[in-house]
Amino acid sequence: MSDGSFFAQNLDLWISIILTLVVALIILVIVDIYNNKKLKSRYEMFMGINRKRKTDVNMEKLLIECVAKAESIDDKYTKILEIVQDMQKNMQYCCQKVGIVRYNPFEEMGGNLCFAVAILDAENTGIVINGIHSRTGTFTYAKPVELGVSTYILSKEEQEAIDKAKNNAYQAVKKTVTVKEPAKTLRAKKKKEKEEARKEKIDIYKKAAVQTRRKRTVKNTKRPVDKDSK
Repeated sequence: MSDGSFFAQNLDLWISIILTLVVALIILVIVDIYNNKKLKSRYEMFMGINRKRKTDVNMEKLLIECVAKAESIDDKYTKILEIVQDMQKNMQYCCQKVGIVRYNPFEEMGGNLCFAVAILDAENTGIVINGIHSRTGTFTYAKPVELGVSTYILSKEEQEAIDKAKNNAYQAVKKTVTVKEPAKTLRAKKKKEKEEARKEKIDIYKKAAVQTRRKRTVKNTKRPVDKDSK
């Protein structure tokens, strides 16, 4: 009876507690439904489901296309790399070093009309051509060169042309990268420059002051002499 009487006495309290719990539960359910709906709309927008506008993007399709493009670019890169490597190998055997020497072996003729030309590849293999011009005619000779040496006897001019060709090898231009100095060093530089400028100004002022003093001393020394002369 005591328990029943306690429940009956606090009936309003129990009802209010139950109603509060029910309201809180309803609110949680509503919030959960709202979050699920929001998440679903985001998922549909990401996957391109139920697109309302043509401008809406299907992210899944876009990602698949990006992956396919990346794979195709990778394949093209490997092919280009193979082509470049083949070109580098073939370039070793192309004519890329040239040396020329003009000379005059005859005293009665002038103008250095004779010449020796060496054309070599990366391994210093190629040909040296010697053209001799005289009054009787023009004669051209060619001699093979292998690894910078010929099996035939070379003249002084031909050897000089080969040496010039060896020194005319292609050298890649190295780009200089300018590195930015840290802020501390820049501040120290600026401070040093300001101090140097201030010292220069002080030196100029000192020189000007010395000159003015000299002029005054000269004037003072001249004044008594003028009085005596009078």
